Amino acid sequence: MHHQPESFASQYEKTSGLAEWLLWLVISLIIFGALAIGMILKSQEIIEYGMYIVIGGVAVGLIIKGYLDARFIEKEKLLASKQVRILEQVDDFEAFLTLAPSSIFRSHIENLYIISLSQHDVSQDNLIEILHSRLLAKNKVVELFASILITLGLIGTIVGLIIMMDGLSAIIHSQQANNENLLLSLVKPGEGPLAGLGVAFYTTLLGAVLGGVVLRILTNVIDSNIMQYTAHLAELTEVHVLPAMRRMAKERQKEVV
Repeated sequence: MHHQPESFASQYEKTSGLAEWLLWLVISLIIFGALAIGMILKSQEIIEYGMYIVIGGVAVGLIIKGYLDARFIEKEKLLASKQVRILEQVDDFEAFLTLAPSSIFRSHIENLYIISLSQHDVSQDNLIEILHSRLLAKNKVVELFASILITLGLIGTIVGLIIMMDGLSAIIHSQQANNENLLLSLVKPGEGPLAGLGVAFYTTLLGAVLGGVVLRILTNVIDSNIMQYTAHLAELTEVHVLPAMRRMAKERQKEVV
């Protein structure tokens, strides 16, 4: 008895939108909780390195996710070409569905075959549109967080300016400050209030480079791969599958009549 592979649609049905929402809520609370602790403690080190870790960590995680998505699309593209050859060899849709491993292409053919059992004019337009939307949804998280990284950079700018203003106020109102050591206190490495400008500039730079350049390029590349893959899938199906499927559907209809 042959094992029936799990369909592409059933794989998507197993994903939980609520679990994903809760995951990102926890991540957001951790990020801004650490930032809030740094602000309460007025610790420049916690805030500065915390922002660097957050921006860098989110960027690395999204780059890894983008790589996995790109690899998934590449794997499915190659698998679709191989499974077309399997279909040509067996020359039978039911045998193909039994033998072929789980893939987007197999799930697409299965859906078309089910449609052909009830109507002879089989069309894949709606299924291709649905598939394209599903694949794009996988890339939306990376695209969203590319914009969020830029926002985190701007938050770092604001935090850095707050640190600087707090430091300026403390020095100006300090009874120990005088005209001679005021300038030295302002520019003291790592401790002076002007050090807050480093947080402002570096976080803005990291957010802009990683979110506005690197991740934008990578997400657009994946979008392009998704468009190419759906076009490739539609072409294979239109050339190698639908003519035979429509012919078989018409023959079944004639038999019924």
